[in-house]
Amino acid sequence: MKISERLKSLRLESGKTQKEVAQELDILTEAYRRWENGRSNPKKDSLEKLAKVFNVSVSYLLGETNLRSSNRIYNIMEQLSKPRQENTINYAESQLEQQKQDNKIIQLKNSLIPYEVATEKALSAGLGEGYTDNIETTTVYWDKRVNYDIGIPIKGDSMEPEYQNGETALIKYQSCPDYDGQVCAVDHVSTGNAYIKCVTVQEDGLLLESLNVEENQNGERNFPDKKILWEENPRIIGKVVAAFTPIEINNIF
Repeated sequence: MKISERLKSLRLESGKTQKEVAQELDILTEAYRRWENGRSNPKKDSLEKLAKVFNVSVSYLLGETNLRSSNRIYNIMEQLSKPRQENTINYAESQLEQQKQDNKIIQLKNSLIPYEVATEKALSAGLGEGYTDNIETTTVYWDKRVNYDIGIPIKGDSMEPEYQNGETALIKYQSCPDYDGQVCAVDHVSTGNAYIKCVTVQEDGLLLESLNVEENQNGERNFPDKKILWEENPRIIGKVVAAFTPIEINNIF
């Protein structure tokens, strides 16, 4: 509640006129009327005088609390036994901490950016995952803003450590990479699979390379380079401009 609204409410509750309040404050009626109309705000010394006139705290006038006076809490505490005083203090401190956490959650919620992710367009960072033209999407959230066209979930671990299984890749549509080895989303039309790989355009097709260079017990790479010939109808969906783990809203709110 604004201070102007508090002043008007308190004055009407007390049954006083604007002129009577102004006289108690030893100011012009027009000066008080401006406070009540929200045209100006009282300064610190005037706030303290207003608090005394209406028998409330300055914090209440400013709308910082709904407790009219700190004396109420003080009087209650004085009547409690020491063990109960301690219990009351502990409860108040827990409520204050909860309020701080709630405020953090609200701030986080307000900072989250929604991203549309294709529900059926799952990229594979491994052996391939079906890619369709289904435009159905779901919304996920992140705390950074990125210019993108479509989000696609990453499946597989061939692009670790930069791109993790379960992350969301943000794709900017374009038909070819900006440079050799750029991380792009590729649709292998003939097989119905899609990949997120380091892409190099060659004369006979697309070379797809993985970032994960781990080897098996035979000394062979777990994720060898893959070549898709042009006759197999490979299509570059676009470049990967970011990847992130979606923030689970249900776990926050």
